[in-house]
Amino acid sequence: MFSRKKEIVAVNTEAKVTLKTGHDRNGTLIIKELSIKGDTIDEVIERTREMLAEFNMMTIDMKVA
Repeated sequence: MFSRKKEIVAVNTEAKVTLKTGHDRNGTLIIKELSIKGDTIDEVIERTREMLAEFNMMTIDMKVA
């Protein structure tokens, strides 16, 4: 007996976190885009805090350099 099995596998290639930075006219580092996705609000809040902490570290590194 021959049977066909069709399987659809969804692959999510979209990032849960997007942080795009740039510089304003004065050369100050700014956030151009911040996109956070999560399954719960707590997850979104935690990731947002992590990304803002990472951005703050970037600004500190820029001032030191």
